[in-house]
Amino acid sequence: MSDPTNSADTATALKRLQQKVSSLADDVDDLQTEQRRLSSRIRDVDDHADELDTGLEQVREDQDELRTAVRDDLEAIAATVRDLASSVGWMERRLRAEHDLRPAPLDDADDTLRQLAARARRGNESESVLLTPAQRAAEQREITGLDNALKRIAQNTELALQQSATLAATAMGTPEHASAAASFRTAVATIEGTQQQLPRLRKDAAEARRKLEQDDEHREVHGPQVMTGTSARAQLAARLRARLDTAVADGAPLPTWLVFALGHQPVAEDVDAWMKLATALLAYRVTYEVTDPTVALGPGTHDDPRREAWRTELDEQLQARRRWPLGPRRR
Repeated sequence: MSDPTNSADTATALKRLQQKVSSLADDVDDLQTEQRRLSSRIRDVDDHADELDTGLEQVREDQDELRTAVRDDLEAIAATVRDLASSVGWMERRLRAEHDLRPAPLDDADDTLRQLAARARRGNESESVLLTPAQRAAEQREITGLDNALKRIAQNTELALQQSATLAATAMGTPEHASAAASFRTAVATIEGTQQQLPRLRKDAAEARRKLEQDDEHREVHGPQVMTGTSARAQLAARLRARLDTAVADGAPLPTWLVFALGHQPVAEDVDAWMKLATALLAYRVTYEVTDPTVALGPGTHDDPRREAWRTELDEQLQARRRWPLGPRRR
């Protein structure tokens, strides 16, 4: 005979299970509805992303077209400015010829300037046999490298001896013994590695000392002439700057080579840089007797490394600031 109590409990449990199943079914329905909604949103997002990709591609195409149009316009403007500059130059030459207007004699060298230029050249020649400060510093680093290596060996030798004493005074397996052993091995490895480098370091340091001693001897011989050349360059630059200041202040026509290099005159916000570069160009021309009427720096490369370095420096400055008639377009 069945137990009524057990039957009631089973019925209650079954009813609860049915309620849970029903609740889970409702949850599944909700999840399926949410999944459909999310799928719809994902499709919308994908469609929007496709639209954005299409729009972005159109923007890129428009940007390329605009870049091409701007480049063409700039090239046209550059050509126009060059034509205008050529016309202005032609008219200027006509006016000079008709009214007998002569350019300011910036290149004219009197005896004083020629003497200063000669001393500057001799100073340059003397300086060319000397090491530059950067070269002397490089040689000194070779010597310092050997000194540091020897110090490193001495320091690690002292450290190895200290750790040897600790190893002898402590029992194996203790933290102190293990730490000392590790430090000892590191010090020995450093000593051995540095000692392997010593032959090369000694050779390089000896060569560096030889170069520095030779340079010291050269400085004793050529030093006075180098100092004289430095002073001459400063005086030459000061006289040429004064001459240029007067020409610009008086509104005198400038030489063709200077106009081609820097323009007819400095502009208000650029006067100092313009005058400094113009003075340097004048100093170069007077120092090396450059007479080219149109090219500021005259002929190309030269055997004199000091002159070539100066010429390269001036040419780089011109390229960096050139805007007359219109500088190279930067891409």
